[in-house]
Amino acid sequence: MVEIGRDGVRRIGFHAPSGPGLELEVVSRGELCGRDEEGQLREPHRTEFHQIMLVDRGSTHHEIDFVEYRCAEHTVVWVRPGQVQRFGPTVEGELVLFTPVVPAPSAEVAALLGDRPGASVWHADPAPYARIRDTARQLLLEAESPGAAADEARRHLLSVLLLRIGRLGPAEPAPADPDGIAARFAEAVERDFASTHRVADYADRLGYSVRTLTRASAAATGRSARELVDARIALEAKRLLAYTDLPASAVGRRLGFSEPTNFGKFFLRRTGITPAAFRRGLARAG
Repeated sequence: MVEIGRDGVRRIGFHAPSGPGLELEVVSRGELCGRDEEGQLREPHRTEFHQIMLVDRGSTHHEIDFVEYRCAEHTVVWVRPGQVQRFGPTVEGELVLFTPVVPAPSAEVAALLGDRPGASVWHADPAPYARIRDTARQLLLEAESPGAAADEARRHLLSVLLLRIGRLGPAEPAPADPDGIAARFAEAVERDFASTHRVADYADRLGYSVRTLTRASAAATGRSARELVDARIALEAKRLLAYTDLPASAVGRRLGFSEPTNFGKFFLRRTGITPAAFRRGLARAG
């Protein structure tokens, strides 16, 4: 279930019921935990696929990118590829695991699958949650009928599931970005944060001035362009410190810092603690 690679990365996998091909599975929380014989789900780990968790009954917590979310009855949690997570106590409910290419394509589904900052957590009302839950059950039933037709049905059912979750509304208020400048800047930062830390480089690549990027970022997020770049670097640093065994110096090199001392100073300034202290805190929390 969870493997440690040569680079120290904890990797979590899943078992697609139709075998190779359609990377989609619906699994109960209890079954998932049963596969985790060494309790690695309680440790920080990173996935390369989408994970939607439905909480039918019970109460738990789920940590996503170092923020703990309380999850009671009728909670929907969407963890996206690349985010670091840690599971809390087991509750009744199921998880839908899938890679981005599985849902039937549409512009609406593509928008939902796009990268979003932070986690998506909804505390749904009973009626819309029941519709989401019913769709997950239909996905599970279709898995019992192998074949191309069943796979195609599951693709479309997964799209329905995502669209029904999308109708719950944004997990956070929509940003003020009428010209789309902040969104384009965020996409560029997501792509290039490890190769350049300078806002001026992003401005040149996007064809805007530094002042325009800063103004658009502040309007959309309340933070300057410089703060957004630094925040993304700091988040990735936390992820690498949490789910790999890489030395802090190697983490810094991955993130574009030429000297370990520069990375240490950056991390201390952004988080208030050193990389080593951050790792020790994770060990105590686990």
